[in-house]
This record gives sequence, C-alpha cells and structure tokens, in this order.
Amino acid sequence: GQRIERGQIFAQLGSAKENGGWPPHLHFQKIRDMLGKRGDFPGVAKMSERDKWLDLCPDPASLLV
Repeated sequence: GQRIERGQIFAQLGSAKENGGWPPHLHFQKIRDMLGKRGDFPGVAKMSERDKWLDLCPDPASLLV
C-alpha cells in the first residue's frame, strides 16, 4: 500500500448523483492482499467465508484513532 501522512487528503466524497443516489459516504478498508483486483474489491462476503475475509481485511479501527 501507499503511506499516508497525517493531514494528507487521500479520499473525497462524491455527490449522491455520482453514487447511485446514496448519500455521500466513505468506505474505509484495510486489505492485506488485493487478490489481483484494482479498486473494485468485494464489500460483502458469505458468512461461511467469514474467517478468511476477517484475516484478509482486518479491522481498520486502529488506524482511525
């Protein structure tokens, strides 16, 4: 991944028009391996694959404090 410095802008909220009618929001995810994908990473997973995805995408809360 890329290093982000404190105060550096790294995301921008789009309008509802750009976002399928949804209110502006941000998806923030920590991913250990992009599995060859480039920006279109799955946002949901089957419950039967929960452990695999929790390992691949650990809780990013520690980065937000």
